[in-house]
Amino acid sequence: GGAHSLFLKTDGSLWVVGGNDAGQLGDGTTTDRNSSVMIVDVNVTAVAAGNSHSLYLKSNGSLWAMGSNVSGQLGDATTTDRAAPVQIEVSGVSAIAAGYDHSLFLKSDGSLWGMGENQYGQLGLGSTTDRNSSVMILEANVTSIAAGGNHSLFIKLDGSLWGMGRNFSGQLGDLTTTDRTTPVQVEPSGVTSIAAGHEHSLFLKSDGSLWGMGENQYGQ
Repeated sequence: GGAHSLFLKTDGSLWVVGGNDAGQLGDGTTTDRNSSVMIVDVNVTAVAAGNSHSLYLKSNGSLWAMGSNVSGQLGDATTTDRAAPVQIEVSGVSAIAAGYDHSLFLKSDGSLWGMGENQYGQLGLGSTTDRNSSVMILEANVTSIAAGGNHSLFIKLDGSLWGMGRNFSGQLGDLTTTDRTTPVQVEPSGVTSIAAGHEHSLFLKSDGSLWGMGENQYGQ
């Protein structure tokens, strides 16, 4: 995250450390921690850290969130920061991604959902209106997601790569620097994995080749 870290142990316990000014550690306080603290003892299967918010999944497919909620990135229908985890989805969630102030999640039916900041169209809804509760972006066929600083990436079942949101540095890879409020196709097929940094993106192809686009000021 921006100044905090999450880690998951093999026993399904969730541990946190670092900055906690917005409650992003989920320990019920806003006290920074310089040693790890366990906040959930069992059944956690995935974690994601945004700038000052955190997400995690449990084995029953439920989605939980904590921390900064200034743009509605926790998806609990408020903009109130949460120092303890709140349940956002009861079941059916299979993957999560946390951007700077926005969040994405994938459901087991292949539908893509998002919430939070949308200033650059990073939620892919055709608008720049923030959302404080989850909204469906695509109804089916999404297999993988990644959230950058203010942009989002996803892979579809056919191996195609799509992007939306901020594109100031070309991080969407569509040969422009124009922000996109709806998804644009970046690669037609063959993409197997994606990662999104603050203003750059990486993807892996099925032939094992690695590709990148976006900001390169530091050689990223």
